[in-house]
Amino acid sequence: MSVCVSPVIFERFPGMQVVVVLAHDIDASRILPELSDHLCSVWSQAARDAQPYGNAQSHPHIQPWREQFRAMGVSSKKYPSAIEALLRRVLRGDEPVTINSLVDFYHTVSLGYIVPVGGFDLDALHSPLELRLTREGDQFQALDEEEPYAVPVGEVAYASGQTVLTRHLMWRQARTGLLTAHTRSAVLVAEVPGTAGAELAETVRNALHSGLQRYFGVTALSCLLDSQHLTTPWQ
Repeated sequence: MSVCVSPVIFERFPGMQVVVVLAHDIDASRILPELSDHLCSVWSQAARDAQPYGNAQSHPHIQPWREQFRAMGVSSKKYPSAIEALLRRVLRGDEPVTINSLVDFYHTVSLGYIVPVGGFDLDALHSPLELRLTREGDQFQALDEEEPYAVPVGEVAYASGQTVLTRHLMWRQARTGLLTAHTRSAVLVAEVPGTAGAELAETVRNALHSGLQRYFGVTALSCLLDSQHLTTPWQ
C-alpha cells in the first residue's frame, strides 16, 4: 500500500521528515521477554535524559510540535502530541505501558529518540494511507465511541479514504486501523521535526527497520518522505 503526504503538510511543518516502514507476516501476539526488558530499559533512560528539562513540553523534540500547532490555533494543552503524553507518563514515574509486542516495540523507538511513532493495521485500510488536511465528509471513530463522527475541516490527519485514522496528526488514534495482537501487516510512521535534523530521521528509520527484523523476523520496506518526496516508492 502506498503512503503519501500532501504538500500543504510540509508548509505547516517546515523541514519535517516522515519515516514510513511497512512490514508483513508479523506475529504481534508473541510474548517477547527481550523486548519487554528493552522497553523497561528505554523507559528508565528516557526519564533520566528528560529530567533536566523539568517537564515533557520543554524537551527540544517536543517544543517544535507545540509551537507549530499553536501557529495553527491548536492547543497543545488540550491536544498534546502522542510523544508528549508518553513522556509525561515516564516523568511521572509510571510503570512502562504494555499493549502488545508491536506497539511495545515502536514505543521503544519513540522513547529512545523522543519522536512520535505510530502505526496502522494494513488489513483494516481499504484505500492508500494519506497524511493530509481533513475535508468535508471525513469521519473519525474514537476508541471509546460506538459510532463515527464528522471531523472539522482543516485538521492535520492520517486518513484512508474518508476514514480519519488520527486527529491533529498524532494526538488521538481511531479504532479503525488499530494495531492489535492479531495484526499481521502494518505500516509504522514517525514524524521527525525539522529542527531535529535529517540524521535523526535516518536513525529512526534504521531503528524501526532493524527492530522489526530482530524481534519479529520480518524484512520491512522503509523510506523517508519530505517536501521533495511526497509518496513512497512502492504501491
